[in-house]
Amino acid sequence: MDLVEIKEGKKRIGIWINKLKTRLSIIMKGENRLKILEFLENSGQALEELFFIFTVPYGTSFHGAEYRLRKFREARENLKTFKKDKRRFDDLLYRLRKDELVDDIEKGEKSFLRLTQRGKEILNKLRDKKDNAMPDAKYQSQNDDNLKIIIFDIPEGERRKRVWLRSALKNLNFAMLQKSVWVGKSKLPHEFAIDLNKLKIISYVEIFAISKTGSLKQLKF
Repeated sequence: MDLVEIKEGKKRIGIWINKLKTRLSIIMKGENRLKILEFLENSGQALEELFFIFTVPYGTSFHGAEYRLRKFREARENLKTFKKDKRRFDDLLYRLRKDELVDDIEKGEKSFLRLTQRGKEILNKLRDKKDNAMPDAKYQSQNDDNLKIIIFDIPEGERRKRVWLRSALKNLNFAMLQKSVWVGKSKLPHEFAIDLNKLKIISYVEIFAISKTGSLKQLKF
């Protein structure tokens, strides 16, 4: 085989490769068109999601593309949540710095925050406020067949707790007979008993249930 034949052979191979590339390009264009049209068949799609489908590797099945799209949507939602949380965090840091509650310090290439003296004072106040905070007085109300009578005698020094208890009983659909005597047919949630214990007033509260037969029974938590 002389040099001319070798050159002619390479030329024919080059032509064949170019034709093959053209056919593959046509096939792939058809596949991309198919992918897009399939996703548009039943409903409209956002352009952002259509572009994602366009980038799915050649040969991926329709269900495979759907799976990738679901993951893409999850990642996008996670990114939105992250950006939202990041904005809130940046706003909080801005307010802490503005109120002179924290200082920025640099150690090498890293940045740190530390409490200022004013920050420590505010922290102690917030802790005291949290420790003295009343529980949420709203409980889920469920009817009970037995009528209940709740009597309490909370000391005057615990007035805030007494106000909380009346609010809680009102939210549980109990009616006031007197300021310290309430009646109702709602079940008393377990959370209600826990809060009475936390507030250390359960010893001041007496609860009685009246059955359908008229018998009176004292309830204990």
